[in-house]
This record gives sequence, structure tokens and C-alpha cells, in this order.
Amino acid sequence: MQEVFVNMGQIRVLQTSGILTTVGLGSCVGVTLHDPVAKVGAMAHVFLAKSRPERDPNALPGKYADTAIPALISQAIAKGARQERLVAKLAGGANLFANLATNNLSIGAQNIEAVIQQLNLFKIPIIGKDVAGNHGRKMRLFIESGIVVVTTAGQESIEI
Repeated sequence: MQEVFVNMGQIRVLQTSGILTTVGLGSCVGVTLHDPVAKVGAMAHVFLAKSRPERDPNALPGKYADTAIPALISQAIAKGARQERLVAKLAGGANLFANLATNNLSIGAQNIEAVIQQLNLFKIPIIGKDVAGNHGRKMRLFIESGIVVVTTAGQESIEI
């Protein structure tokens, strides 16, 4: 079975079968979209909440929540998904750097909030999540079933 890795700021989409995997989810948020009918799965590894085109004009669309979610939806649709059938799952958004919090929200919390706002804007329901806390995660999306498995070092993997 094909396994495709999704690095920080990237978006990847598979159809029919395979596994999308992202590692190193600390304050970053892994976002998956899945269309169970078309068997299309998409994953983004979101680094920050809000894009700043004037500072980072060549940024990958998956780097920021406000550009990642529209691009993720668009790429899933291009592979045959239908927006009204898409469901989302989230992992990550940990508070690994407590001293970098602004407005009483850690970078991880800001990322979680921004991703949820974008998914709500596009009316994509969130059906599973393993977010916040203070530990890093690995996230795997199994395209055929839509199952997402989240692994944390030293703990049992969980299905969300």
C-alpha cells in the first residue's frame, strides 16, 4: 500500500487507497478531509494560523490555516470529492512553547481555533480530533476507510 508523507506546509491528496502520514505535529495541526463515497482523502500540515502574504509571498498554501483549508478542499474536489460529503479530523495543536503564547493563547491553540473557523466557514463537519495538550503526535489517514490513527510517543495509538 502506498504511503505518502505530508511535510510541514504541504497538502497531499490520494484517491481509492493508500495512507497519508504526517509526523512532528507539535503546535502544528494536521487536518484530514475524507469523502467516503469517492474514497478521496486529503491532508494538510498547518504550521501557523494566519498567512502574511507581504512577509511570505512564496509560502506553500498548506502552511497557514486560512490558505490551507480552501486549498485542501479544492484539491480534494479536483480528485473527485464532493464538498458536501467531506468530513474533517484534526490532530496536534499542542502547547510545546508556553512562553510564546500571545493573547493568552498558545501557538497550538491559535492554530486549532483558526482551522476550526475555516472548516466552519466551508461547512465541513469535524468528526474526530485529538488536539491540545503538551505532546507531539503522528497522524495517519487510511484513504479507503477514512480511519485516522494518531500516535503519541510512549502511548497507545488512538483512532479518531
